[in-house]
Amino acid sequence: MNHCSSGRLPVQEGGLSQFWNPMLLTRLVVLVLAVGSIAWMAEKPARPLRTQDGPILPRRELLEVLGAAQRPLLADFYWIQAIQQVGRANTAAEYRDVFFYSDLATDLDLRFRYVYEWGAISTPFNLGREQWVNVDLSSRLLTKGLTAFPDDRRFLFQLAYNKMAYDKEYKIAADLLMRLSKFPDTPRHLPQLATRLYAQAGNFDTGLQMAEMLLESAEDEESRAFYAHRIKEILRERVLTQIDAAITAYEKERGARPKKVPDLVITGYLKQMPEDPLEGQFFIDRHGRARSTSGLYRLEMYDHAKKQELREDLAAGGIQIDETEDSP
Repeated sequence: MNHCSSGRLPVQEGGLSQFWNPMLLTRLVVLVLAVGSIAWMAEKPARPLRTQDGPILPRRELLEVLGAAQRPLLADFYWIQAIQQVGRANTAAEYRDVFFYSDLATDLDLRFRYVYEWGAISTPFNLGREQWVNVDLSSRLLTKGLTAFPDDRRFLFQLAYNKMAYDKEYKIAADLLMRLSKFPDTPRHLPQLATRLYAQAGNFDTGLQMAEMLLESAEDEESRAFYAHRIKEILRERVLTQIDAAITAYEKERGARPKKVPDLVITGYLKQMPEDPLEGQFFIDRHGRARSTSGLYRLEMYDHAKKQELREDLAAGGIQIDETEDSP
């Protein structure tokens, strides 16, 4: 009798031959070859192989050909490589490599959500004195993640933070925060911060439109009062920016800084004495910037150190301003 006519090896009860299915063997061989190819082509954790630009990695197209059926496994492999890279990284270039592993892992599995966030947070490196590098790669990973997960709030917020804190791209940060504020149960200060960022970016018309829209849609008296005040703050910031430009022109042409705002009117750099919508008096601080007695802070982002420096500058110039204003 021909025991092989069924296409399978004989099955002996209780023996290993019951598992020798040709289809199973084929899959095992493909899996072993795929894992072996990855191990051969990718850098070893202990001694990473890299060029000046980054780690030596196989092309995504090659991995797809070798292991089309094993893409989740390949994505996991490079996710582990990213984790190992953080563990051995000490320099900006080595933290930069985290991006490349995370990028390849998410190429192989576009829905590998956690890798986008983790890689974006891990890639930036502080050179000291808050001088950050690799932020562009962090933002690239977050932007890529938003393609796969358009409504991911954590991606939106982290990208807005990158643009605001590191890149100083305040208009983009404000747009992202306004997009984030559309979701239910988001913190009420997000649109407030967005209007400040629009003003800092010089997009006064956009900031005013947003503030007016938020004022009209406000459901409580506190919010209405905030946005009514914010509209005046934006109008004041626009005037302060115009005074700044006049100060710069005066100093460039005359070789000296004007001492008072009226000097700019007398010499023709301002057509008339500007009025503060918040009923303060404009003056020029020790650094040659326009300010108003109606508020300590301009519509800019301030950290604690910058706030303290501003207080000291104004005190040295004999300027005393009420510090109650400290809103987003």
